[in-house]
Amino acid sequence: MQILNQVVIIILNISLWSGRKKLRPEDLAANGIAVDKLPPQALASLGTKRIISPEALNPFANLKREAERACLDRGVRFLGGFAIPKDSIDSVIEELREIKERFIAQKEDLLSKYDSEVAKWITENPPEWAQVIRASVESSAVIAERTSFNFAPVAIDSPKGMEENEGLEEEAGGMLNQLFHEIRVAAKQAFEATFVGRKDVTRKALRPISAMKVKLQGLAFLDPETITETITTIDEVVGKLPKSGPIKGSDLDMLAGLVGRRLANIGLPLPPEIGFDMELEEDTPEEAAGYLPITPIIPSMNITPLAFDF
Repeated sequence: MQILNQVVIIILNISLWSGRKKLRPEDLAANGIAVDKLPPQALASLGTKRIISPEALNPFANLKREAERACLDRGVRFLGGFAIPKDSIDSVIEELREIKERFIAQKEDLLSKYDSEVAKWITENPPEWAQVIRASVESSAVIAERTSFNFAPVAIDSPKGMEENEGLEEEAGGMLNQLFHEIRVAAKQAFEATFVGRKDVTRKALRPISAMKVKLQGLAFLDPETITETITTIDEVVGKLPKSGPIKGSDLDMLAGLVGRRLANIGLPLPPEIGFDMELEEDTPEEAAGYLPITPIIPSMNITPLAFDF
């Protein structure tokens, strides 16, 4: 249980009102649709109807994702919440409080203009559906109840008399694999968004790498040897890049190798090396830094996509 002594679990409790209601047969009948010709419920359901524009609710979904990112930037998913290193918990809580304030402000704004948003949505749809939408409108009190944002930091330990808690030990032991999985996913996304099809990149390409490094640093206690080695590799590769101007040529290859091969396969056996058209000499600086040749990523070099764990 030593791992659990080094983390605090953040539980997010965020409820979002969907702005939808179940589409009923009588809704269709009111619009001249033959209900008796509908398929049986065992075969298909009618779906839902919107009673407000989805754009009016998008900010809430965005804030929920922002809260999840704030937790994932420093921690890993664990037991339905997020395990955050104790050294990072204060900054994460501060960020979540700021997001909660914006959520509350957005909620108050929605409630203040709820009636007008519904009326606007009615005018944006065919007139024959106006009464169907009006009949499904819920009160602002219901919306307020179903739209909420809260979070709670908690410490987890076994109850007295259950010191040998195999289930909790297994969950805690899986935290490292979860960390590696999340880094692989982040590396895959960064590789595809930044490097595929590019002949050069700006130093903005370093931002996701820096974010992965910060996350690894905070959770290094999960596997000090592997994580420290990975952080050292990141520092050495980034340290070889030009301090300004575009990143291209062999520098781009090296950086793409860090993201698309090393970080995208962290925690997994590296796939067999696939070299470039030009052979690298043994014990090059790149290899000494932990950089291994990867499949070329630049179109003029005949790209072959990498396989990722996702």
